[in-house]
Amino acid sequence: MKITGKNEIGMFCKKCRKHTSKTVKYLRRRIRDNKLEFYCSRKCADKVHSEKMKGVNNPNYEGKWHGESPSEWSVEKRKIAVEKMRETVLRNGSNKGENNGRWAGGFTVFDCVICGIKTKKRPYITRLIKSGEQKPTCSEGCTLKLARRNIKQERTSIEVKMAEELQKRDIDYIEQYNLGDKFRLDFLLPEYGIVIECDGDYWHNLPEVKTRDKSKNAYIKACGYSLCRFWESEINESVESCVDIVLAEINEIEAIS
Repeated sequence: MKITGKNEIGMFCKKCRKHTSKTVKYLRRRIRDNKLEFYCSRKCADKVHSEKMKGVNNPNYEGKWHGESPSEWSVEKRKIAVEKMRETVLRNGSNKGENNGRWAGGFTVFDCVICGIKTKKRPYITRLIKSGEQKPTCSEGCTLKLARRNIKQERTSIEVKMAEELQKRDIDYIEQYNLGDKFRLDFLLPEYGIVIECDGDYWHNLPEVKTRDKSKNAYIKACGYSLCRFWESEINESVESCVDIVLAEINEIEAIS
């Protein structure tokens, strides 16, 4: 995962593993609906959906929509659909007062879950917060930080190898540790204050990623942690040798203490 812009988060498609990015607003809605799988396109999402729902009765069978599109409805059918929606709104009273999600009155004050700043929320958002479907944040910046906390990326093959080797050596670690709501660490060894990063040979050689890694390195060290970075080729060639380097760092810390 990486930050691609002010209000976007980069990640990998659940289906094809291609890199994509999603807006914070979209991620917040998906998280609220407890939908934590993300795709690069509607095509990939449809494929996964069709794999989950088998049979010709599925309108999205084999990744192709077989049902009737609303754009193909007759004028009469559209009128009936609109009238049904209008009747539902009137029956539930969802267009008046507190029941209107756009109602400007009746604000409720909450503390931002990230920074603690008090923020006002309208009735519709208040109901989502009280039901536990959404967390109160004061700004898009805090919403972005909250998204970083909740979205966990699937482990890469080299991260799996590193985790298995650390387990063999009985070294306690935390995976995907969120450091200061700024960076997510591949591994943190909390007992020794050591950070392990597993870098893909292609991805971490991209200019923009190199720049971000430099900022990440500086922040990690500013927080008082030691840092061990290993390339994909190094881990694949000998993950044992990589962990030997980590153990040497551990021994040095224990000797000093």
